[in-house]
Amino acid sequence: KQWYQRRVRGLLLCLFLVWMLQAAAAVTAPAPVVLIPGALGSQIEARLNRKTTEHFYCSKKSDWYTLWLSIPMLLGPQLYCWADNFKMEFKNGTFSNTPGVETRAYGFGKTHSLDYVDTYHVVSYMDKIVTRLMGLPGAKTDVTVRTAPYDFRYTPPSVENKAYFNRLQGLIEETYSLNSDSKVALISHSLGGLMTSTFLHGMEEEWKEKYIHSWSSLGGVFGGSPKVLKALVSHGILDAPDFLANRLVHRKVARTVMGNYFMLPRYPVWSKDEVLLATPNKNYTYGNMEELFRDMNVTSGAEMWKTVRDEPYIGDPGVKTYCFNGKGIPTSKSFYYKDQSKFPDEIPSTIEGDGDGTVPARSLKVCHGWASTERIYEYEGEELGGHDKMLDNPDLISAIVEIISTSSNDVEVS
Repeated sequence: KQWYQRRVRGLLLCLFLVWMLQAAAAVTAPAPVVLIPGALGSQIEARLNRKTTEHFYCSKKSDWYTLWLSIPMLLGPQLYCWADNFKMEFKNGTFSNTPGVETRAYGFGKTHSLDYVDTYHVVSYMDKIVTRLMGLPGAKTDVTVRTAPYDFRYTPPSVENKAYFNRLQGLIEETYSLNSDSKVALISHSLGGLMTSTFLHGMEEEWKEKYIHSWSSLGGVFGGSPKVLKALVSHGILDAPDFLANRLVHRKVARTVMGNYFMLPRYPVWSKDEVLLATPNKNYTYGNMEELFRDMNVTSGAEMWKTVRDEPYIGDPGVKTYCFNGKGIPTSKSFYYKDQSKFPDEIPSTIEGDGDGTVPARSLKVCHGWASTERIYEYEGEELGGHDKMLDNPDLISAIVEIISTSSNDVEVS
């Protein structure tokens, strides 16, 4: 009888210890995470079934391959094939792929699809954030840390973006279920912040309360960026020297991409009469942007801009928000093209202000004024606060870990 009682007590003790461990894990386990990238941050795959191409040596048909980013495709003659497949068309108020080009974002819902931008793992992106998160207690690949890449060429109000928002909603709900009904922490970067704020605006308050733990916005381009304007006027998608990338080829592509018009400086963050770009003959502002498109011979530019101009939502998102941004870094404020005869092809001089090197301070700080913003994190200097380098900042990553490790009901406002 004593032997039996000892066995029963031992069994009960074991069950109690297991229960305690499970309870402790439930308390300390960090929130599951969904990562939402910025422009150029997702890998995009394409499949070709084209009738014609601009150059005889470019393939008309293919299985799925990496359209962005495969570095060799941006070099030599292949650049022109890439440009022909990457560019968009605009007809009857709608953006679309080049006919015969089908695209998709690589690795939706996976853990490591945003670690690197390119297929050769040369250009790192969110790998340090993901590595740290996957080292936390209970981390499981494709379960606790998941990514939501998208074709960044498309933005609201496109059909493609609506489909992405539906997939994002489904991913958040699935991640919630896979993690024992734990609220999901969103982490966005750059354009991803503008996409996230617009997405959250479209969701019911009950849904946000049930599924969202918090949102950490890193370098959100909420008010737009004049640097995007330079891309449309003279520089293109890659702001690199001509010996590395043919600037005017990239510009031709940039002028077709919906996402670039979505990120142009936005009223009232910029006033309607503030100069964004100037030539000897004219000053261009938000108020006369249509004249700029006409003067740079982009005939449909004004219509493309109007299609997306009022689509971004930059009001309070209605979820606990943490704003991360750089400061004290020279950032493009406006541009001057001094030779009227060479406009818009020449390289302009730049008037600089404060920001993170890509996004001006006033655009980054839109989230500072939201009632839902719990805390603001600012990092000074290029190494810690640069628009892309901030993703490698160990202090920033530690702050994110602290946020997702805190109960969504126990966050202190500061």
